[in-house]
Amino acid sequence: MLTGNPKQENFEDFFEESLCGFMITDPKTIITRANKTLAKWTGYTEEELSGKRFSDILSIGGKIYYETHLGPLLRLQGFFDEVMLEIVNVSGSRLQVIVNALERRDENGMPAFIRFTILKCSDRVLYEQNLKQAKKDAENELLREKANVTLREQLIAVLGHDLRNPLSSISMVAHILEDSVDEKNSTLVATLKRSAYRMQELITNIMDFAKTRLGEGIILNRQNVLIKPVIDQVVAELNMANPLREINLHYDVSGEVNADAYRMAQLTSNLVSNALTHGDKNSPVMVSVFHHDSKMELRVINKGKAIPEELHDQLFAPFTKESVRASRQGLGLGLYICAEISRAHNASLTFTSDEEETCFKFYMEY
Repeated sequence: MLTGNPKQENFEDFFEESLCGFMITDPKTIITRANKTLAKWTGYTEEELSGKRFSDILSIGGKIYYETHLGPLLRLQGFFDEVMLEIVNVSGSRLQVIVNALERRDENGMPAFIRFTILKCSDRVLYEQNLKQAKKDAENELLREKANVTLREQLIAVLGHDLRNPLSSISMVAHILEDSVDEKNSTLVATLKRSAYRMQELITNIMDFAKTRLGEGIILNRQNVLIKPVIDQVVAELNMANPLREINLHYDVSGEVNADAYRMAQLTSNLVSNALTHGDKNSPVMVSVFHHDSKMELRVINKGKAIPEELHDQLFAPFTKESVRASRQGLGLGLYICAEISRAHNASLTFTSDEEETCFKFYMEY
């Protein structure tokens, strides 16, 4: 146990037994005192370190850097901190350390001595190197995943495009057969037409999804158009594909709407198809359109069960489907495409849903 002045004892114990290296030098960086930790790192005794210059225990690169940068910086501002250097052991091995230095001056402002604090950082350097490598590996993996996603989406786009031609042939044959088959086979032709219409919807949604994911987005061709004929055509096609369902239309419109007619038809078709699929089979789907003074609102309402609460936050995300009704056909892209069309028109698409009815509302001002 140390004896004497308690304050002195505490300082001596702290100086000698610290886990970091301590060193005091004169103004020319001649070592006047070093602790046991620094002596152990260098392979010298504390007595052998006394009289050496600080740069004597550094690697060649460290010596040059100290003389050209750190020494002048110390004279200029009186300190430097967080500088990584290499200490060379008498055996030739090297130890990476972080050095802090503080110059103290006398009452006349002249340099009196310099205190150095030296921290071993080999583990820290290894950790940082591993962290950098992990970051690099993660970035490379992300690039590979992005390339794979792009390839998949390009494949989807190509596939959707190439499916359109044979689908057109199927639809054309169905229309030709419609007027030539007997009543017994008319049901088969009607099923063929419904399937072709559904396939056309799916292919259009897939291609639009691929375009949005590849950065093209929904491209509009906005013109002043009469919205009623556009909606009427969509509803007529859906009535033909769903002859047993009722769709009620209500209009309060005046003048022309500035919008992309094809995209508005697509949005209406997706919303009404969604209502027909998930709504009460014994209740009509209600479609109302309002347009006056550069304001347009489209509402699609169906009776039936409410949309599950857990789907509310992700309903307009791609591939979102109600797991409780997994038998429903579809990819879960319809509402996502509707949201993208709304966004392209600088419009809003919202919904409300309870046990009475579900209502989707498209609202646009221009």
